[in-house]
Amino acid sequence: MALCKMLHYLIALCLGVNAKMDCDTSITKAMKISITNQRNLTGHWIAQVQLEHAGGDKETGPWDVNIEHTTRTCQGIETVDLKATVIAPPAKSILTAGPEGYDLVPGLGYYKLHTDMKTWEEALIACEAEGAHLLIINSDQEAKALEIFWDVNPKINDRPLNDWAHVGFHDKYKEGQYLTIFNESLVSTGYVKWYPGDPQGEVQDCGMVARKSNLLADVECNIKIPYFCELEQ
Repeated sequence: MALCKMLHYLIALCLGVNAKMDCDTSITKAMKISITNQRNLTGHWIAQVQLEHAGGDKETGPWDVNIEHTTRTCQGIETVDLKATVIAPPAKSILTAGPEGYDLVPGLGYYKLHTDMKTWEEALIACEAEGAHLLIINSDQEAKALEIFWDVNPKINDRPLNDWAHVGFHDKYKEGQYLTIFNESLVSTGYVKWYPGDPQGEVQDCGMVARKSNLLADVECNIKIPYFCELEQ
C-alpha cells in the first residue's frame, strides 16, 4: 500500500492545498498526519489515523479524523482502501457584518438579537421597521447558529426570562394550532423541538426560543424579553 501517496492525497483533499495559489502573506502551522495499519488475527487489515496540529486562537475544540476502511480480494490479491476525513471545529465567531447591525451567518441569512425588552407584538413591529421579520427557525443548523448571538450579548440583568427570546410563531387564532407570522404551520418550518413541559397553552400564545438549548416554548404575549429578527440572505 502506498502510504506516502495516500498521505499526500489526504492533506490536499482536507486542507485545500493548491500549488498554483499565490499569497501575499503566508502563515505556517505545524501539522502531522500519520497512518498505520496492521493485520489482525483474522487476516484483516486494521488502519489508524492520528492527527496532530497547532490550532488557531479561534478554534473551539479538537479536530476529528474519521476513517473508513475496507478490504477486497480479486484474483488472490487483497486491496486495502482507506478514506479519511479531517473535520476542523468552527471558529468562535463566524459572523460577518451585514446591514443595519445585522450579522450574516453564511448559508443561512442575516440575524440580530435585540437585547432591549419588548412584548411579542412590539418585537414583531420592531423587526418589520428594520425591513426584517421575527425569526423563524427552519433547521437544527439554524437553531445551533443562534448560540453565537447569545455568546456575544451578555445578560442584561439577572431576570430568568433573559435566557429567552421572542421568535415568529404563535397560536393566537386557535389554541394549540401553532402558526408562523406568515400563517404557515409551525410543522412546515422543519423545526419543532419543544422545551420540556411546553407548549403550555391557555394564555401562553406567543413563541420564544431558549438560550442554552435552542428549544421552543410558548409565553404570554405581553411578557417583555429579548427578540430575534431575521433578514433573508
